[in-house]
Amino acid sequence: MAAIELSGNPQEHLAGVEGETLRETMRLIASPVVVVTAQADGDPRGATIGSFTSVSLEPPLVSFNVTQGTRLHDTLTRVDRFAVNVLAVEQAPLAEHFALPNLEGVEQFADVDHMIEGNDPPLIMGTLGALVCRPETRIPVGDHIVFVGLVIGVHPGKEGLPLAFHDGSYHGLGEPVGNQFESQSSLSDADRDLLTLVGSETK
Repeated sequence: MAAIELSGNPQEHLAGVEGETLRETMRLIASPVVVVTAQADGDPRGATIGSFTSVSLEPPLVSFNVTQGTRLHDTLTRVDRFAVNVLAVEQAPLAEHFALPNLEGVEQFADVDHMIEGNDPPLIMGTLGALVCRPETRIPVGDHIVFVGLVIGVHPGKEGLPLAFHDGSYHGLGEPVGNQFESQSSLSDADRDLLTLVGSETK
């Protein structure tokens, strides 16, 4: 895909580019692949999310975006806990499965190896791990809601490589190209810890 260049008078672009232009540019950026799960009134729900990121270490906060009006959005507004399941590279079929919008909650989990205890969010088996979170903040932004969660529990998973999404398809990771952060002595300990955490989500 060719690079998208800004042309003409910059003042003409203050209103923002078209959504499709942004979509094409964002395809160039690799993103993590997780499945966010929750359970409201005994009805489990999950959805594949590509916007997951860490926000803070103290307190331990993470965030992701959900389209307004979706079933996951409705579920998340009615629960006091949700889980972020970090998919392994061989779990691309699960990412595709939980991206289907028209499945009922029971259908979503019927053939998926998972665990549910009481009213807790479903935990998908075979992942690299899961974060159990308490909803902290909801921020309406455009046609999405940014959900910020406080991490209250960590369920370790298996060792392996994470699944990533890039240019419209799922990918594994290639060979390491070096850790440039270690050579940046100007970073504070807190910034270095945060970079390490972000890096660990993609290893």
